[in-house]
Amino acid sequence: MKKLKNIIATVILLFATVSAYTQTTCTATAPAKVGINEAIQYTVKLNEKPSKIVSQDFGTFTLAGGPSQGSSTSISFINGQQSMKSEYSYTYTLKPSKLGETTIPGVTFLVNGKQVKCNAVTVTVTQENQRQQQQQRRSSWWDWDMPSAQPQQQQLSKDDVILKASASKTNPYEGEEVIITHKLYLGSTVQNFQPTGNEFPSQPDLWTYTLGDPEAEPKHTVETLNGKRYNVFELRKTAVYPQKTGEITITPLELEGIVTIPSGWFGRQEKMNLKSNSVTLNVKPLPQGKPMGFSGLVGKFTLKSSLTKNELATNDATNLVITVSGSGNIQHIEDLNITFPSDFDVTDPAISDRVQTGGSSVSGSRSFEYVIIPRAAGTFTIPAAEFSYFDLATHSYKTLTTEPYTVTVTKGAGEENTVEGNNYKQDIQILDKDIRYIKSGRHAFVPAGQHFFGTLPYFILLFLPLFLFILLLIVWRKRIQNRENVAQLRDRRANKVARKSLKKAKVLLASGKEEEFYVEISRALWGYMSDKFHIPLADLSMDTVRSRLGEKGVAAEDIEEFVSTLNECEFARFAPNSGHDMMNRLYTLSLQFITKIEKK
Repeated sequence: MKKLKNIIATVILLFATVSAYTQTTCTATAPAKVGINEAIQYTVKLNEKPSKIVSQDFGTFTLAGGPSQGSSTSISFINGQQSMKSEYSYTYTLKPSKLGETTIPGVTFLVNGKQVKCNAVTVTVTQENQRQQQQQRRSSWWDWDMPSAQPQQQQLSKDDVILKASASKTNPYEGEEVIITHKLYLGSTVQNFQPTGNEFPSQPDLWTYTLGDPEAEPKHTVETLNGKRYNVFELRKTAVYPQKTGEITITPLELEGIVTIPSGWFGRQEKMNLKSNSVTLNVKPLPQGKPMGFSGLVGKFTLKSSLTKNELATNDATNLVITVSGSGNIQHIEDLNITFPSDFDVTDPAISDRVQTGGSSVSGSRSFEYVIIPRAAGTFTIPAAEFSYFDLATHSYKTLTTEPYTVTVTKGAGEENTVEGNNYKQDIQILDKDIRYIKSGRHAFVPAGQHFFGTLPYFILLFLPLFLFILLLIVWRKRIQNRENVAQLRDRRANKVARKSLKKAKVLLASGKEEEFYVEISRALWGYMSDKFHIPLADLSMDTVRSRLGEKGVAAEDIEEFVSTLNECEFARFAPNSGHDMMNRLYTLSLQFITKIEKK
C-alpha cells in the first residue's frame, strides 16, 4: 500500500512539473523610474512563440518605436537528459506624457489559439533625468580604465575621439547591397565617453535597412589608426541599396556626448559634438542585355510556387503562392504580372514579407498569394511565372521560372448549364458573324379562333420577369459572398493602386516633368491613405489628417511622416527649379512610407 502511494505521488509530481514547463508565460519589464523627457525600453518576453499581437495598451505612455523582435534558445543537460528552452522577446520604445506614478497595462498575444496577457508594470515619471543620475553612479559600457591613484592632468586633442564611417565597397552596381559601418575611436587618454544623443540622417537615393539590434551593446575591439592605439566601438551597421547611377554621398553621422579625461582626483568632463566623415559611392549601371521584365534586384535569389488544388468545380477557389527568397533588397520586388486564363477571376496578390536584418546582411523572402476562382468548366493552364535578377557571383542576368499548372474545372452543383471553357469562348465569337441559324422548311400557321391568352407560352412570359428577378438576386448575393467585405478589398487594393501611381511618377521623374511628377506623388499618397484606412478623400486635408488617421489607430510617427512628405511635395511643387535631386528624394520617401505602412 505504501509503495502504491509513492507511485501516485511521483506521477502527480511529474504531471505538475510537465504542466509548469508547458504553461505559457508572458513577462513585461520596464525601468522603475524615468524622467519626463526620457524614453524607456519596455520589454515583453514569452516562452512560446505567439501567432500575433491582439492588443497593445501603454496607458499614458506613447509609442515611439517598435516592437523589435528577438528570440533565443538554450540547451542544457540534466542527469544525461537534454532540455531545450526558447524565449521570444518584443521591445518597445515608450515616452511618458505626464508626471507621477502610472501603470502600463500591457500587451496581449495570441498563443496556440488562446489569448495571453502580460503583467502590468508600474513606472514613476519624475522631473529629473534618471539616465544622467545612473551614469553618475556607475560607469557605462564606454568605461574601460579607472583613474590612477595619483592626480593627473590630461589635455584632450582632436585625435583622441574620432567618429569614422566606412563602406564595404565604394563602386557598387545600381541596386547592389553596400554595408555602411560607423565606429567610434577612443584614445588611451580618454577615461570615459557617454553618448547623450545622436542623429542618423535620412539618405536620399538609397533604400536602407538597419542591421543588428540598435539597443544592444556595441562591439568592442582594439585597433591601431595612424600609429595610435584606440578602443573601438561599432555604433551602427546599415545596409544601403543605391537607386540611381552616378555619385551618391552618404550624409555624415552626428553624435553628441560627454567625454571624461583624467584631471585631478575625479577627472574632468567636457561636452563634445562629433561628426563622421562622409562616404561617397560611385554607382555604376548594370550591364547591357537586361531580360524582359527585369526586377531591378541585385544579389542571389530562388523562386518557388505552390497551388492548393488543381481539380475543382466552377466558382470554387484555389490559391497560387509564389515566393522569391534570397539575399538582397527583397522588398523592392513588384507584382510578377502573370497572365491568367480569361475564364478565371483572380484577386490582386496579397504580399507578405519576411525580412531578416539581424545578421551582417539583409535576407528573407517576399510571397505573392493569388486567389483564383474559375467561372467555366474545362481544362486550363496557368502559365509559369518568371523572375529576373542580376547575379553578382557570375556578373550575369539570371531568369528563374516556376512550373506551369494544369487546372481541371468541373461543373459545380446547380451549374448544369455551365458550358465548357473553350466552347464558351467559341460561342461568343460565332455570334459576331453576320447570319447564323437560318431555319428552312415549312412554317406552322395558327388556326383561326385560337387565342394566346391562357396558353403555356402566355404563362411562361408572364412569370419570366419574376424568375429573372430571383435569378438576378441569387447571382448578386453570390457575388457579395465572394467579395465578403468591401473594406478588405479596398485595403488590398490600396497598395497596388499607390504603386501604379508611383510607377507613373517614376516615368515623369526620368523625363524631368516636375509639375506632373509632384501631382502624381500627391495623388499616390492621398489615394493610398484613403483606400488603406477607408476614409473618403473629401474628409482628408492637412488640418484633419491627424485626427482622422489617429481615430483609425495609425501611429503618431507615421502620421507625421505622411504630413511631412506631403508638405515637402507641395513646397517643391511651387518652388522654382526644385531639381532632380528633390524629385528623386520625394519618390524614395513616398515608396519607403508605403512599404513601412504595409509591413505593419
